[in-house]
Amino acid sequence: MTIYNIYDDESVKKIIKDFQNLLMDADNFPRDKDPNDYREFWTGLRGRGSSLLGLTNHLLEVLNNKEKK
Repeated sequence: MTIYNIYDDESVKKIIKDFQNLLMDADNFPRDKDPNDYREFWTGLRGRGSSLLGLTNHLLEVLNNKEKK
């Protein structure tokens, strides 16, 4: 089974940076704001988090295939 690298360096850096920025924004969320305003982070997690999960799964598959060789 051949694994194709579907993530170029630029894509990897963007996925990681976008997720880091989301975490920073969530950490800096004012505690006195309405908790419903936190929805932007939940929706961001669903998008950026799924991208990060996809990248992680891809990297694990690459590592597992290298171990098999």
